[in-house]
Amino acid sequence: MKTKWISHRGLSHQHDENTFTSFRLACEAGFSWLEADLHSTNDNHIVLCHDSELSHVASQWAKNINEMSRAELEIVQLNKGEKLLFLDEFMLEFSQQKWVFDIKPATAKQTINILKTIFLNNKDLLNKIIFIFWRDEHQTFFLNDFPEAICFPREKECYRAGIATLFGLAILGKIKKNKIYSVTPKLFGLPFLNKRIVQTFHKNGAQVLGYLPETKCEIQQCLDAGVDYILSNHQPISDVLRIDSKLIS
Repeated sequence: MKTKWISHRGLSHQHDENTFTSFRLACEAGFSWLEADLHSTNDNHIVLCHDSELSHVASQWAKNINEMSRAELEIVQLNKGEKLLFLDEFMLEFSQQKWVFDIKPATAKQTINILKTIFLNNKDLLNKIIFIFWRDEHQTFFLNDFPEAICFPREKECYRAGIATLFGLAILGKIKKNKIYSVTPKLFGLPFLNKRIVQTFHKNGAQVLGYLPETKCEIQQCLDAGVDYILSNHQPISDVLRIDSKLIS
């Protein structure tokens, strides 16, 4: 099966991440999935931003996102010149792609309540989304209403499953069928992800995401291992042996 490429916050080497421009460039580069970080405003809108402190992406602003309204955030200029993107705009502009929604814990319950109003009217949207929750209670709160939603296992689950698989003890990894586990190309600086590990996950009915490979070699390592997904900050490359010259070395 061909590897599915997920753009991590869009292509943002020269543009602000989580913005219209970074996601548009990702689509033009060939990404079929877009990953975005979700926070809530104080007037119940969802804005795409990784950090809750606005100063991390717009140095001239000192407030937290959840202290601001949509109208206030719409005038913010980010560090590389872009504007913040809101979820309704994102869903309209990038409706042809599939999405990964990273629900940031600072405003998770508010964000989930807003999402529930969206999905109650259109459950079909859930078929094109994978969710990331950072706390058990937030995931449970969402799945109580939408048990069919797909969620990535959290970091500890992925680490446990990966280590157990490395040592040939998959049963101790508690790998769950139909889950998508994130596995890094390297662990403690040593090559980790390989074909045997991926095949073990597949034998247990699970899939594997190559998590943020940072070099050409790591990207090729993920492809050679046969991962199902790659979460990447860089442009996709073919599943055959071709390395894009624009990737970092």
